[in-house]
Amino acid sequence: MTALLGLVLKSLVIAGITLLLLRLTRGRSAAERSLIAHLGLAGLVILPLATLLLPSMPLPVPEFVQSRFEAPATDTALLPSTDLPARQVAAPSTTTPVVTADTAEPWFTLPQGWERYAYALPVLALLLLTAVALLRLVRLRAGAEVLVDPVWLSALAHAQRRMGMKSGTALLVSDALPSPISWGLARPTILLSADALAATDEAEAIIAHELAHVSALDWAKLMLARVATAIHWFNPLAWRLAREAHQLREEAADDAVLAANIDAPDYAQLLVRVARHESKGLLLGAHGVAPGKGSLKRRVGRVLDATLPRGRAQGSWIAGFGAGMLVMAAPLAALTVGATERHAAADTARPETEARTNPAVAATTATAPARIASAAAPAPTASPAPAATPQDHRADRNDQQHRELDAIIGAKAVGVTPDYIEGLRRAAPQLGISLDDATGARALGLTPEYVRAMMATGLRIRSFDDIMGARAVGVNPGYIRSIVSAGYRGDLDDYIALAGMKVTADDVRRLKRSGMPVGVDSLALIKHGANPAPDPDSDPDPND
Repeated sequence: MTALLGLVLKSLVIAGITLLLLRLTRGRSAAERSLIAHLGLAGLVILPLATLLLPSMPLPVPEFVQSRFEAPATDTALLPSTDLPARQVAAPSTTTPVVTADTAEPWFTLPQGWERYAYALPVLALLLLTAVALLRLVRLRAGAEVLVDPVWLSALAHAQRRMGMKSGTALLVSDALPSPISWGLARPTILLSADALAATDEAEAIIAHELAHVSALDWAKLMLARVATAIHWFNPLAWRLAREAHQLREEAADDAVLAANIDAPDYAQLLVRVARHESKGLLLGAHGVAPGKGSLKRRVGRVLDATLPRGRAQGSWIAGFGAGMLVMAAPLAALTVGATERHAAADTARPETEARTNPAVAATTATAPARIASAAAPAPTASPAPAATPQDHRADRNDQQHRELDAIIGAKAVGVTPDYIEGLRRAAPQLGISLDDATGARALGLTPEYVRAMMATGLRIRSFDDIMGARAVGVNPGYIRSIVSAGYRGDLDDYIALAGMKVTADDVRRLKRSGMPVGVDSLALIKHGANPAPDPDSDPDPND
C-alpha cells in the first residue's frame, strides 16, 4: 500500500507540472508544446521503473500524518504466558475478543496483497483494449486494397518530397472505415476510406496530414500515451495530459499541412466535412484526419488564425526541456516515504521478538495467525480512501478552474466581448450560448446578423455548433434558397455537405434533367465527374 500511495503522489506531481508548463507556453507552436506534453507522458511511464532502480531517499513523515494511515497495532504482550494449548489462551480484558480455534471464521476475507490486484486489473484491462484496437488495424490492413489512383499516388509523392521522407509508405483503401487513418513506424500505413477516395481535390491535404503524423513518429507517441494512462489509470491529471497531448499532435499535423501551401479555408472545410465520420474505436491505435466533436472548434479556429506560430520544435528546445524533465523526475522517483517504511519494518519484526519470549504467543501465531489478527484488531477509524476524498474534490475544483481560465483566455485571444455575446443571444435566444460557443463563433467570423438570418430560414438548428459548421463551409440563406429553387430541399446537415463538396444550383438542375433522384449522394457523383445520361422515359422539367 505504501508503494502505491507513493506512485499516486509522484504521478500527480509529474502530470501537474507538465500541465502547468503547457499553460505557461501557450504562445509557442503546437509542435513545441506537443514535445512538452510527451516528455511528461514519458516521465509517467518511466516513473515506476526508476523508483525500483534508483537509490531511495527517505522522506520523513510527521507522526500525526503517519497515524492516519496506520491501524492500531495488536498488543500481543497482553496474552498470558502459560503452557496451556493455544486454543485455551484468552485475553485478560473483557474488551479484547476471545480467540479460540472454535471461533467461526468470517464468510469473506480479502486475500493478502489485495491492493496489488486492485491496481493491476485496470492496468491489464486498458492494455488489452489497446491490443484489441491494434489487432483490428492488422485486420483492416489485411483486407484493404493497394491504391493505384494516379492522383493519390502523385499527392503522396509530392508530400513525401516536401517533408524529406525517404522510406516508403503503404497507401491502401478500405470500405470498412469512415475516414482516413494512419499508423506504424517501420512500415507506416495510410488507409483511405471509400468516401475520401472520391474527393480527389482534397488528396494533397489528406495525405499531407497523415504524412505529418508519420514523419513526427506520432504513432509511437500515441502508444506512449496509452501505456501512461494504463499505468496511472487512477490519476485524473494523467488522463487530462494524454487528451491534451493528442490534441497537440493533431494541431501540429494541421500546421504541417498549412506549411505545405494548402489553402487554410479549404482545409477548414475539410475538417468540418469529415468531423461527422470520426471513428473513436480505431483512433485508440491510429491517427485520423477527422477531428472529434470536442476539438473541431479549436482546430478550425487555429487553422483560420494566421497569426499563430506554426514552427517545428528546434534542437535547443528539445534538449532544454528533455534535460529539465530528467532533472525533475529523477529525484522525485527516488523519494520514498521513509517513516511509513520504518513503521512497517518495526511491525514485521515485533511478532517475531515476542514469539521468542512468550511460548503462548508463539503457539498461537503458529496455529492461527489470520484469526488472531482478525479478532484482535479493532475496526480502523481512518482509511486511505476517506483521506483521499478531499484531494479528489480539490483536484476536480482545480480542473474546473483551469477549464474556465482556458475558456476566458481563448475568448480574449479572438476578441470576444460582452456585446458580441449579447448580440448572439438575441439572434438565437432559444439555443443558449456558452463562452466556448462564442469563442468558436468569433474565430469563424460569425456575426449576429448571420445567425439571425440562418434562424429565419426555418431549418432545424439544434445548437451553435450547427451554425458554425454551416459558416465554416460557406452556407448562407442565399445558398439555401438557390438549392431549394433548383429542386432540392433538405436539412441543414444536407446543405453543409453540399457546400463542402461545392455543389451549386446548376448541379442540382443538371441532376434533375438526368432523371435521377436528387439527393446528397447523387449530387456528390455529379460533382466528382459522373455524367448520367438523361432518362428517355422521363419528362423534362418544365421549370428548366
